[in-house]
Amino acid sequence: PIPTEATLCAQFGVNRSSVREGIRLLEESGMLRRANAKRLVVSRPTPGEMAMQMERGMRLHEVTFFELWEIAMVLEPKTAALAAVHLDARDIEAIRLNLEATEKALNNPEALAAFDVQFHALLANGVHNRVLLLTREPMARLFYPAFEAVLSRVPESGARLLKAHQAIFSALQKGNAIDAAAWMEKHIKDFKRGFDLASLNIQSNEIEI
Repeated sequence: PIPTEATLCAQFGVNRSSVREGIRLLEESGMLRRANAKRLVVSRPTPGEMAMQMERGMRLHEVTFFELWEIAMVLEPKTAALAAVHLDARDIEAIRLNLEATEKALNNPEALAAFDVQFHALLANGVHNRVLLLTREPMARLFYPAFEAVLSRVPESGARLLKAHQAIFSALQKGNAIDAAAWMEKHIKDFKRGFDLASLNIQSNEIEI
C-alpha cells in the first residue's frame, strides 16, 4: 500500500493536486492499482498494459503493415516451434477450443479475426516465456486485427486460415517443432497474399476502406 494523499503531500512538500497527478500517471502506467475505493497499492504492469504503450508508440511512428509482417515472419514460426516443446495439457485444450470456435465462425469475418488473434496469442502464452509475450503483443495488437478486412474481402481466406491453424495444431500435438514452424511460415506468407488479393496496401499504416 502507498501512503494517503495527505501523507505524500507532507513527505514530498507538494500540494494535493501534484500528488493526485502523480498518482494518476502511475495508475495509467499500471504501476499503481486500486485495492478498493480508497486504498492504492504498488502494482506490476501487465503485458497488456505495457503493450498498449508500445502500440501507441508504433502508431506515432507510423509503422506499416509490411514492417509488422516482416517481423511476424521471423517471430511467429519460432513461437510455433517453441510452443511444440513447451505446451502443456491446458494450453492444448485451449487451442482445441479455439479451433472449434474458428470453424463455426467462418462466415463471420469479425468473429473469425478475433479467434485468429486469440489463436496466435494462445501459442505465445503456451511458450511460457515472458520476454516473448512482452515482445510480440504490441505487434500483434496492430497486425492481426487488420486481417478482418482481408477476411471480409477474400471469401476463401477463412478456410485457408482454418486449414493452417489445424495443421499447426496437429504438429503441436505431436511435439513436432519443425512442422509447426513450417506451417506457421506458410500461414504468415498467406497473410501477405491475403492483403494482395483484397487490394489492400500492405505498405500503409492503416486499412484503407
